Amino acid sequence: MLVDVFAPEFRSPKNMHLRNFYIIVPPLTLNFVEHSISCKEKLNKKNKGGAAFTDDGFAMGVAYILKLLNQYQEFDSLHWFQSVREKYVKEIRAVAKQQNVQSTSQDEKLLQTMNLTHKRLEVCLQEFELLYFSLSSARIFFRADKTAAEENQEKKEREEESVKTSIGDLSTAAPADPVVK
Repeated sequence: MLVDVFAPEFRSPKNMHLRNFYIIVPPLTLNFVEHSISCKEKLNKKNKGGAAFTDDGFAMGVAYILKLLNQYQEFDSLHWFQSVREKYVKEIRAVAKQQNVQSTSQDEKLLQTMNLTHKRLEVCLQEFELLYFSLSSARIFFRADKTAAEENQEKKEREEESVKTSIGDLSTAAPADPVVK
């Protein structure tokens, strides 16, 4: 219902500045993941001000706006989450390889730094995957599997069906008895 109400306004020529909204989603996700990691790290500290356990409002909002603007296909064409995953997996493998080489040199500080780097990369990868899953779930919620054209076609078919049903009801109704005075 919310999509039906706001989609025409968001897609109107008056809001043409939103036609490339999908392009700013990747930097928004980077910022969100950094913020999410920061909030989760605060949970482990004594002063828990600003800590957050979960936050799927961002994913829900992005999915909603992409749906309003009918930009799911454009966003998917970026292959953003796939690229992020490949980047982090590549970096994790490189650090692991470097750790194996350095483990023989016995440089304790370098090994600690590499362990911290490895853990940080894994946390970032995990947060991106959680965001991807949240966004995918939100897209299902907004029926992202359907484009605006498919939704319009479905709406027309429902209207045609209701008209046929109404006409059918009229033709099968018993004729009214004539009024006798």
